[in-house]
Amino acid sequence: MSFAHIFADIFVVFGVIFVLSLLGYLIPQFIIRILKPLDLKKRYGGGFAFITGGNSGMGEQFAKKVAKMGFDIIILAEDEDRLNKVAKEINDVNPQCRVIIINADLSGDPETVTEQVVAKLQNVDISIMFFNAGYGVVELAANPSENTLRQFRTNIVAHQYLFQALYPKLASRIIGHNQQQGAIRRGGVLFTASLAGFIYPPGSHVYGATKEYLGHLGECLATEAE
Repeated sequence: MSFAHIFADIFVVFGVIFVLSLLGYLIPQFIIRILKPLDLKKRYGGGFAFITGGNSGMGEQFAKKVAKMGFDIIILAEDEDRLNKVAKEINDVNPQCRVIIINADLSGDPETVTEQVVAKLQNVDISIMFFNAGYGVVELAANPSENTLRQFRTNIVAHQYLFQALYPKLASRIIGHNQQQGAIRRGGVLFTASLAGFIYPPGSHVYGATKEYLGHLGECLATEAE
């Protein structure tokens, strides 16, 4: 295969990634502008939003967004200084918001992390769980390092442990009653997936697989919880 053909194939791959990324941004923006935004506080009755990776990126922005809606916030991440900074910024958005920070390394022992989280969140009413924290590296399968296992533990193992520990309480959470349905159970669960779960670039085999796992978990949970 000539260099020109290789370059053309690479160009096509990056072109597809760009188009999918652009559509992934534009379609939700289009839907938001057409549909009335969902009142999450009314739907879930307030409570706490639990967010892993809540000290940066999407997790941080989601925390500030739902804090503005009137939710209290729990953010879990490694960098305690950054956690405290984001907690202050959340209180700037909503001074009445209660913020709980949990400094934990999701790439460590999952049982220890889960016990730490469960102990700190006893008697806390969690209404939304956002499993967002992620770690990714590009490494060829023939030349792996500890980082490959670290992203597996962070993206899948720790989140599965936390999900199993916290979800049963969320699933039985009652926010009211009516004559037709009886008890009204409401709670929200979100997972951060990735385009890497649908395309197959070299060096991203583990990262892509972890994101596909989270996406599949969320889709199955949606049908189970209906």
